[in-house]
Amino acid sequence: MHRESIICCRRDREIRKKIITPGDYTIVPYEDSRCKIRLTDVYCKNADGVCEMEPLSRIFNSPFDGNVIIGDMDAFVDRDVELILQQMCCGELCIAHLTYKNTHGDLMLDITCKIELLDVTEEQLISDWSWARLYESAMHHKERGVQMIKDKRTVDGFRRFSKAYKMLVAMEPVDKDTLDEERAKELIDIRVKLYNNMAHCQLQFEEFGASLELCCRALKYDPENTKALYRRCMAYIGLHMYEEAWEDIQKALAIDPNDKASQLKASELRPHIEKINKDYAKVIKKMFG
Repeated sequence: MHRESIICCRRDREIRKKIITPGDYTIVPYEDSRCKIRLTDVYCKNADGVCEMEPLSRIFNSPFDGNVIIGDMDAFVDRDVELILQQMCCGELCIAHLTYKNTHGDLMLDITCKIELLDVTEEQLISDWSWARLYESAMHHKERGVQMIKDKRTVDGFRRFSKAYKMLVAMEPVDKDTLDEERAKELIDIRVKLYNNMAHCQLQFEEFGASLELCCRALKYDPENTKALYRRCMAYIGLHMYEEAWEDIQKALAIDPNDKASQLKASELRPHIEKINKDYAKVIKKMFG
């Protein structure tokens, strides 16, 4: 049996594996590789002893058919199994050990199991993917991200949107001579939607600066995008930049006067703007009164 190797080591988690049976080192999984695995001897515990598995895991819960597409998992334990698989060779059998702790160093989850990588469908590196394949992957991750948001899994949704955006970036530079106008508009529309979706995720965790930057990027491509204006308004409010927030919400209402969310946000902002105007009037009066 080989020595145990560390796949990842952080304060909140540690991922290790020990090879029992080596595999074919010439066949290893890459992004989007289709893997067939077998899990055995699964044991899960926490500080109190034996416990239930992470409920959102697909790999460690039934029904699991043994098929894993690298880069297509959402639950944190499944993504960590992906990391292990990318350090395995086809035919390899190993003992995997995944340990998770909270910020105080208390054990939250400890998983050990045997993983056998039965088969790997060899794939190209992303740098060698075709334009069409990158586009298909971007749309897949975007749609999965939308589903994660519907399931109230904001962090997982943001991760999916980020992966979709990376696929769009990998498609550049796009040859404008061979790209028809309709497809060019479609790519811009997807980019704007991804910026908006990532901004929404950042707002959920009060990351107002990051949300502001994403909304500005969206508005650069589509200055009249009401979602981007509304979310940038929210970011400005979080940063206590009420005048800028007021300007954005007024622009949104000028584009769609009947939007209920924008109307409500304008009503919430009005007292702040009235106070700012009164304070400004007092200053002017003192200076020139």
